[in-house]
Amino acid sequence: MEIDVPVLMHAPRSVRVERIQDETPSIRSFWFSDATLHHARPGQFAMVWVPGVDEVPMSVLAIHGHSEAGLVIKKGGPVSVALWDKKPGDKLWVRGPYGQPYTVGHHHRLLIVGGGTGLVPLISLLVHLRGREITLITGARTASELLFKDWLIRESKEHNFKLLFATDDGSYGEKNQVPKVVEHVLKADKFDAIYTCGPEPMMKLVYDLARLKQCHMQVSLERVFKCGLGICAACVIGPYLVCRDGPVFSERELSGMPEFGHERRDLSGKKVPLGVGH
Repeated sequence: MEIDVPVLMHAPRSVRVERIQDETPSIRSFWFSDATLHHARPGQFAMVWVPGVDEVPMSVLAIHGHSEAGLVIKKGGPVSVALWDKKPGDKLWVRGPYGQPYTVGHHHRLLIVGGGTGLVPLISLLVHLRGREITLITGARTASELLFKDWLIRESKEHNFKLLFATDDGSYGEKNQVPKVVEHVLKADKFDAIYTCGPEPMMKLVYDLARLKQCHMQVSLERVFKCGLGICAACVIGPYLVCRDGPVFSERELSGMPEFGHERRDLSGKKVPLGVGH
């Protein structure tokens, strides 16, 4: 009997949590060994299954040269709550990696913009971009919520890239929201490309700024996923399926998505304004 290898690749496989790190008061990273996911390219995602609860997509934190993969979880929905209670030695189930990653090409002067847990795929990207001229902007409501702050500070010193923090309350870095910092930076400097991931309203503002500057841009979108394979079409946006054609899209593809920055689909497939039901 022949075994369909591609089908086996889509079957959930169990991994054992090896270590857990509190990154902020509301965010934890869970690290494990997996021969497939630790090769995930920046921007790709895994489908993460907790039996009896649900299966959801999550960005994979895979650092080039490391033999482990990580999931960064903010406590919120049923799966994240179930994962939050995991301990080292406990199991979870994953499949993937899936999706189209960030692509860099010959661009050298790069602006990376992250917000909240949207910083996760950009961390993997940042490691791949070492040696290029990089400015990274990230923010949060307050200092304690800045994700990977200490690691980013060390990396910026060791690998010589420009790092800018923004907080809504001014408790660390610039007292401002990320899009405003991006606007100031784009007025003062020129970049070959912009890469971003985070809350969609933030990314839409950055996208609008990039278009004014006629700057190449790539955005990682988040939508409802049910299969992760492009079968169920739950993640449709414009003519694209986010799980199969994305989650990373260029400015050319984004221009054909009138919903971008305005609407999403709920679990039933109905279009709702961004922010409703989250």
